[in-house]
This record gives sequence, structure tokens and C-alpha cells, in this order.
Amino acid sequence: MNVISLFSGAGGLDLGLEMAGLHTCLCIEIDFDARATLALNRPQWNPTAVHAGDITAFSSDEVLELAGLRAEEVDLVAGGPPCQSFSNLGRKGGLSDARGSLIFHYLRIIEAVRPRYCLFENVEGLLQHPKAVRELGDQFEAIGYAFALKLVNAADFGVPQVRRRVIGIGARDLAFVPFPRPTHSREGSRGSGLRRWVTVRQAFSNLPKGYRARSDNMGMRHADYMIRRMAKVRVGENFRALSPRDLPDCWKNGRHQGVDTFGRLDPLRPSVTIRTSGFNPTKGRYIHPFEDRGLSTLEMACLQGFPYEWRFVGRIGSVGRQIGNAVPPLLAMQIGSALLQPETAERSVTREMTLFGAA
Repeated sequence: MNVISLFSGAGGLDLGLEMAGLHTCLCIEIDFDARATLALNRPQWNPTAVHAGDITAFSSDEVLELAGLRAEEVDLVAGGPPCQSFSNLGRKGGLSDARGSLIFHYLRIIEAVRPRYCLFENVEGLLQHPKAVRELGDQFEAIGYAFALKLVNAADFGVPQVRRRVIGIGARDLAFVPFPRPTHSREGSRGSGLRRWVTVRQAFSNLPKGYRARSDNMGMRHADYMIRRMAKVRVGENFRALSPRDLPDCWKNGRHQGVDTFGRLDPLRPSVTIRTSGFNPTKGRYIHPFEDRGLSTLEMACLQGFPYEWRFVGRIGSVGRQIGNAVPPLLAMQIGSALLQPETAERSVTREMTLFGAA
């Protein structure tokens, strides 16, 4: 299956699709460092710098020409339109935010190219915008696609991380929409063949010795007082475990802190969601499970399910964004397998699922 990738980021989605057996012919991405990451790891994916990767400037004819494909040869258009306008952590602008409307530039390409399938990933907060969900469903159906949204947890697909995201799939020639079946569950189940969720300890055990010396493995430099604070936080605890004298003034009332702020990861469970600042322990449950420091970028990538061989370009903030915004490759692999073998996939009915997403 030939893939055109939009909003490609650091390539997590396309890497997973490749692992399933799909072939990416073109990547369009606006971020310079992310394009450099793609070019370093997969130059054959053709991460073009035309229009500086701005999807709003591309015509459908240009997309096909750059991919070296005719419309009838495109099997999948895949992408994760920027999600900040739907994020529960943001201002929730939805479609009124220009970043939210990028979803419809994605739709514009699909309508012109008419792939067999289309795929996008977005944050759970999308489901808090019923107008956007209904409009998406209506527009996909208007151009001849069965379309469904589903909220999935990446941990259910072998990713060592509890990460809830909305997956949208459109199918042109099917009366149903194929979704992957979970491969894991919290406790596992011999009867159903489900394995137990992958833990932080298991994931980190796959990092080779010497990984800290790699040039793209970066972490924060912590002041001594910050290290002393981290030493007082045990597994399962967060900033609330600190005495008042150890708290900065902005943390003392707790009004602006999340339940995971300055928390230590539990090695016997999957990680919490890895966000773009996953290297900063003041931004979430990102204290290393065994050491008094924040996570490094390669540890973040490991918890996202990137293979160790995947390398990142940029400084720590840029690499953090690339990793935190990525679709976990193992989740993408299961989605790709479902599209390759729809007859064995979980079947979703378009309007039922659209209404589910809007509820």
C-alpha cells in the first residue's frame, strides 16, 4: 500500500505503518528539525521542503507529483493534524483556531486524491467538540467515505505508556471501517490471548548500555536543590509529598498543578502520557523511576515505542516536541495491519461511531 503522509512530524506514524508493510512515498511537514529527522532516518520517504512544508500552500496535483503517484495509486493518506486547539491542556479553540482548521486542509487533499483509506490521529479533547466531530463525519460521508472515530489507549497495543488518543479512519470502498484489535490489557487474559501492559521497567531494559552517550540523548541540568526535592518523592508520589518548606511558592496552594506534577514514574506500570516536555519533571510524572533526575529524550522515545536506531535532530526542546507529538509506532503498526487485512479487523459502523465520538 502506497502512503502519502501529511503533518508527518518525526515519523512515528509512518514508521509504524512501515513496520506493518506499507510504503510511504511522500512526507509533508512544516517543522525544519522534524524534516531533518525524517531525512536522516528515511530519506526514501521524500520529506519535501517545498512550500517549507506548509500544507495550506500545496495543491493536490503537487502532492501527487511529488509522491510520484497517480490518484488511483494512492492507498492511504495519513496524518496527525496539529492538535493544540483540541487539547485539554490548551485553550480549546476547536475549529475557531487556525490549527484546528488544518484538519480540513487534510480533507481537501483526500477529496482530490481519493485514496482507498485515510487515517488521522488527534487528542482525546477532540471529543469535547461535537460540532467538529459531526462536521468531520458529514464531510467524509459527502465525499464517499465510511468514516469512524475511536478513542484508543496506546497501552492496549503494546506501547509502554497510557496514552489516550482519537483515531479516525475513512474507507472508500467498504461498508464498514476497520480498526485494530487490542493486543494487550491491564491484567492480560490467557483466554483472549491478550498480554499484560508493557511496563516502564520492561521498556527501559531494551535500552542498550551506553545510550546516554548518544548525541541526541539530552536531559535537563538540575540544580542541587531540585535534585534534593526529587530525592524526597517516592514512586507513586508527586509534589504533594514534599513539606511546605521544600515547595516553591507557586506550588504551595496546588491550584495550578496537575495530579502528576513532579511525580516519579512507577517502573511496574506503563508510563503516563509522554508530552512534549517529558524531560521536565515539573511538567508531569517525569521523574526517573530509579534516579533523581528527569527523563532523557531517548528515554522519552523509548516510552513512545520508537526503536533505539531512530535518531532525532535538534536541541532538547525541539526533540521533546518531536517525540511528545508523535504517534507511537507500535500503535500505528497495528492500525496498518488492520488496513492491510480488513477482513480480520474490528468493524465499526460509520454513523454509530461518529455519534459516539460526539457524545
